Amino acid sequence: MSPHETLFLDSTHGVEIRLVDNNDFLRFQTWDFGGELNFSRPVYYMNKEISMDTAIKGCSTIVYVIDAQENDFEDCLPKLAETIIAAHKINPSIHFEVFLHKVDGDLMPEESKAERQQMIQNFVSQELSDVNGEILVSYYLTSVFDHSALEAFSKVVQKLVPQLPVLNKLMDKLIESCVIDKSYLLDVFTKLYIATDSNPVDGHVFELENVECGVEAV
Repeated sequence: MSPHETLFLDSTHGVEIRLVDNNDFLRFQTWDFGGELNFSRPVYYMNKEISMDTAIKGCSTIVYVIDAQENDFEDCLPKLAETIIAAHKINPSIHFEVFLHKVDGDLMPEESKAERQQMIQNFVSQELSDVNGEILVSYYLTSVFDHSALEAFSKVVQKLVPQLPVLNKLMDKLIESCVIDKSYLLDVFTKLYIATDSNPVDGHVFELENVECGVEAV
């Protein structure tokens, strides 16, 4: 969606389950809990009751989204830490991704973005310090008004692609053979990149690649 279309989206109530199946690499389900994730209550899918333990055991990644523009955003941090600890006990191999969302352009100074992200990281690290075993949590600053959300979701999805090391090596061979600066393997439908070469990702270049990809798809 374009950014202005997202203004009219209703809040998620209950659980919304969607299937993403665009190609051999991008095949997964998303379960959107809309801020109502509760480990003591079951969820319902196709008129069947599924316990949260069963749902988490079959889950590869939890993406926890925090509204950066809320003045009391830190009030949700205990729930974030509680969710990570509870999910890790059920499924130790799960990935945890935290999106500090709505860090939109000039509405929030760069200093404020960095401070809020650091505050979240410090709080979560402190809460997880007593947990047995290392729990890895990744953090991203995202917005719908640039390509940061797409870039963040790309990195989330890449962890689910078992062929990623091979694909990245192929991207390296491509730029070496063709004498180009940067390459992305993009999914046209979602505009997520499944793989890229080992050179650093430049947000402006990624945005340009998405625009060109869209034009070619048309």
